[in-house]
Amino acid sequence: MTEKPNSKPIILLICFYLILLILMTFIYSICMEWRDILPHGLTFRYYIEIFTDMEFLIAIVRTIIISVVPVVICTVTVLLAMYVILLYLPGLDKYMQILTMIPYSIQGVILSIGVLSLYANAPMPLSNRFVMLTGTYCIIILPYIYRGIKNCMTTINAKNLIESAQILGASKAYAFISIIIPNILSGIKVSLMLSMAIIFGDFVVVNIIGGNYYQTVQIYLYRALFRSGQLSSAIIVVLFLITMALSAGVYAYKKPHHDQEEI
Repeated sequence: MTEKPNSKPIILLICFYLILLILMTFIYSICMEWRDILPHGLTFRYYIEIFTDMEFLIAIVRTIIISVVPVVICTVTVLLAMYVILLYLPGLDKYMQILTMIPYSIQGVILSIGVLSLYANAPMPLSNRFVMLTGTYCIIILPYIYRGIKNCMTTINAKNLIESAQILGASKAYAFISIIIPNILSGIKVSLMLSMAIIFGDFVVVNIIGGNYYQTVQIYLYRALFRSGQLSSAIIVVLFLITMALSAGVYAYKKPHHDQEEI
């Protein structure tokens, strides 16, 4: 029997490399200047500057909102579509797969320019920049949301579970909400985190559609690059901590439920 290759050294090496990057970014953000091998002087004034800047705090709130709203809308829409296709119109499944693959072939620049030129002069609320951003991001993250939910439903054989629940007297809607969704919740969470990360780190789409109308933290970071390298490094560290906190929150929410299921 052949032994499986040990992948731990490779994983540890990658983790060390990633941690080193963020560590050096943090060190650079607290340096007064770094022109030699070692930095000269330490200061936290760049962190004080960004946390006392209301524009930065508002940009963070806007980024979180625009990262959550499209994900929630897209997830609910896909779940409803999968419910109808699974139970009533299974023949539309192949067309649904083709439809969700289309966003892969559309560049973000082309999509955002097309949306802006189409809805910029449209009546409210279609011409609202937040509405345009929400719709655009729903299109971008659609493949990731759909594929994550589809794979989970295929894994648990959702149709057979619903039929078994119907034999026991449950309705289709009750079986889908109370049995299917809890069983695919882990896959939904992974899709949500991936989609939120894509939106959270986006600059191209929000810069073209939002611009000065809806300034997110990525636009704030882009403008900070022209002011100070230490300031932009401090912003990157803060964004990393926010992302890590969100991921830790999802993990902390998932672990008690996982432990309870094992018991």
